[in-house]
Amino acid sequence: MDIQNLFARITYNAASSPDDQRRGRILIIICTGIIGLLLSVGVALTLLQPSPGRWINLGLAVFVFTVAATLGRKGYVAAGAYVLVVVSMIGSLSGLFLNPNSPFNVFYLLISVLLASILLPPYQIWIVLGLCLLSVAGVMVALPPEQRAANSFGPAVAHLIVLLTVSAFISFIGGRSLSVALKAANTARQQAEAATRELSATNAALEMRVEERTAALRQLAEEQRAIAEQLRESLEAQQLLNQTIARMAAPIIPVSEDTLVVPLIGVLNGEQVQQLLAPALQFIQQTRARTLIIDMTGVMKLDHPAAVALVEIGRAARLMGAETILAGISPQVAQILVGQDSDLSVFRTTATLQAALMLIYFRF
Repeated sequence: MDIQNLFARITYNAASSPDDQRRGRILIIICTGIIGLLLSVGVALTLLQPSPGRWINLGLAVFVFTVAATLGRKGYVAAGAYVLVVVSMIGSLSGLFLNPNSPFNVFYLLISVLLASILLPPYQIWIVLGLCLLSVAGVMVALPPEQRAANSFGPAVAHLIVLLTVSAFISFIGGRSLSVALKAANTARQQAEAATRELSATNAALEMRVEERTAALRQLAEEQRAIAEQLRESLEAQQLLNQTIARMAAPIIPVSEDTLVVPLIGVLNGEQVQQLLAPALQFIQQTRARTLIIDMTGVMKLDHPAAVALVEIGRAARLMGAETILAGISPQVAQILVGQDSDLSVFRTTATLQAALMLIYFRF
């Protein structure tokens, strides 16, 4: 397990909204870090001056932060955050009573406002500020007048109130801006998810249309088979051609007195095309054939030299008075021919060999 996955497992929480999940992760990180400090540095310091009270305080602190982290993992982020805020406030005020000669312990109340700024919604920062101000007022009432005067507690409290108010205001502005940005991001994410769902629905509709078109093509194929059956006697030459293709790699098949068929099969290069089609030119010269049909149904791929050689054969056949028909070009081969900028004007093309034969049949 890598560090990123481990971090994700540690900070996982069951909060419902993305903003609460973010605060929950921060709460868990803070609690986990403090627990780690308590179990390392805290234990080490307690061992230097061990006493039952110190151990009790250490265990109580670990328990409190564990409870806060557990609340965050279960999705009760605000409850866990208030646990940390209250503990921070108690720590700040207890320091004042434990060391009455220092009035500056109350300044640690700023930690409570800072915790509220990253763990609570923006409007709840003012609640924490109110709790801090009430705590300060309670301390002023609880301390004897002579102690407040002796320790310059009044001026310190005045400065503290200003700092708390300014910190709360700045934290509110920052938290509010972050909440607005996260809300906008969440809205954009939801819109993207909606667009994805619409795209999926569109793809499903397109797939349905493709299936419908495929069914129509199947029906058309059945009709073509029916036509082929009716023309069976006139297409006996093609049946002989299919049998010959099974026995030979590239035969020259005369299907009529003036028509030749040359089937090409496999992956072809320029040299192979020249070797396969050059005899066809000689056959045209010998038989005075008027039509050369190159059946490319079995051609899976050809390179640029093969495309050039194919065009040269077509030009040569035209010069010899024969028309060249390319039959059964696959989409892949068609893309290769177009992509090579080959001059295909010397050819006529048909979708299948059957169509080419029918073209010749009906022409005559």
